[in-house]
Amino acid sequence: MLSLSLALCMPLEVWARLGAPHLRQVSDIRVELGAEILAFDDRSSELYVIGSGGLSVLDLADPRAPRLVTSWGFSVTEPWEPTSVAVDPLGRGIVAATWIPSPSDSVPGVLQLIDSDRHRVVWETPIGYHPDCVMFTPDGSRLVVANECEPASTDRAGGITIVDLHAVRSSEDLQGVGTEFYGFTPESLGEGVDLMALRQRDSDPLRPELDIEPEYLAATEEGVWVTLQENNAVGYFDFGEEKWTRLIGLGSFEHDFDSSDEDGINIGRRPGVRLLAEPDTVEYFEGSDGRGYLLLANEGEQGDQCRMRLSDAIADGRFDHRARLILDAMYGGDAEAALGGLWISSIDGDLDEDGDIDQPMALGGRNIAILDTQSGALVWDSGSQIEEITAHRWPDQFNAGDSRSNKSGPEPEGLAIGVVDGRTYGFVGLERARAVLMYDLTNPSNAEFVDAVPLGEGYSPEGLAFMTLGNRHYLAVASELANRLTLFEIAREKPALGDQGAGDGAVGGQDDYR
Repeated sequence: MLSLSLALCMPLEVWARLGAPHLRQVSDIRVELGAEILAFDDRSSELYVIGSGGLSVLDLADPRAPRLVTSWGFSVTEPWEPTSVAVDPLGRGIVAATWIPSPSDSVPGVLQLIDSDRHRVVWETPIGYHPDCVMFTPDGSRLVVANECEPASTDRAGGITIVDLHAVRSSEDLQGVGTEFYGFTPESLGEGVDLMALRQRDSDPLRPELDIEPEYLAATEEGVWVTLQENNAVGYFDFGEEKWTRLIGLGSFEHDFDSSDEDGINIGRRPGVRLLAEPDTVEYFEGSDGRGYLLLANEGEQGDQCRMRLSDAIADGRFDHRARLILDAMYGGDAEAALGGLWISSIDGDLDEDGDIDQPMALGGRNIAILDTQSGALVWDSGSQIEEITAHRWPDQFNAGDSRSNKSGPEPEGLAIGVVDGRTYGFVGLERARAVLMYDLTNPSNAEFVDAVPLGEGYSPEGLAFMTLGNRHYLAVASELANRLTLFEIAREKPALGDQGAGDGAVGGQDDYR
């Protein structure tokens, strides 16, 4: 494996000789109803795009010139916002989309099943509060919805809703399909599964299930993996047992990062500070050893109610006095000056369980990580690579101009996985650093950085989708704030310097280290 420093400094010609694939932009368009989450239908070469304004369908027969096919919103008395979209893997002509009202806990959300040939809704049902992610199982037998239930006016219990599609042969068979909700109450927990082992706000100790908030799904034929971002964990629901059989807390860890928004790019070790992963997106894949793995985007949750600045924790007496003296000694006598702007968890780091904070825990791992699904063990993580790569290549984009360094830094959020020439690649969108990174995951315990591409000012990559059109492979990237869809080809030959791709308002470019 090439070292990171060597890989970053290798000239363009060396990368070309090594034959590594790369991301080459081919188009960039504005999507009027917004662009946040994506789902590709390889049956029709159409891309389903949801944004704050509704759902759009784009024809990608020519990736250099995406064409709008149709679009629509959903409203009762006022517009609702779509949250997720998924395409049936069996080619039965079904697309699923979820919608929520505002506030998201006022009434149950809605699931729509869409006939993809006629682009019309053929089945619709309430699907529980705050449906945040929808996904088909690989065999198409089930549709799973993550009900996040973030508290707004009411704190409701999160969980998943499963739609039974075993008897469905086409979009005409959808009437009367059944749904079932599974929360985190005792009857839905497998033997030995304990909610109290997870990070929680402890808002109601008699109902710990209220603090569990499913975020994103990675389905297999046997069950579904779910990220629990605010709980700093992942869970597994077994379809056969109809129970949550595993809850894996992700703990805390250390690596170099930039902790301040006032000192420019300053990546380094922060003694005494640990990071909480708090993953958003998750993808399931199989390694070259045939084992199952999870790829996690450890974004961090800045909407977390349990957060505060370290300086405020010290001023309010929330930080243990003796622990502060030790921390001061690590930073030349003044940890507050060095770390004061850093946002930390207000409910973690109480090592002696006396009610105050002994160790600052920063929110978000600023990395991607790979988990072995059999053992639950972490087998690889990118450490400080994401901040180092973006700082080196596009310093003006680093952590949104350094403004997010004291929060969650680059915020890796969206993920996609695809196979090219027999090798498995992972793609990660960096919401705050306005870039997309590519990694070779074929050997999960020794994943390798491959390529990185920037996006333009105002872009914020959210949803990613890997696609195959003919014999070519592409990556679609949705940027929520800019309402833009950017398409990259995963090319085998390096383009000439200055080759910017094509399309309406194409952004991004090359640098001497690609």
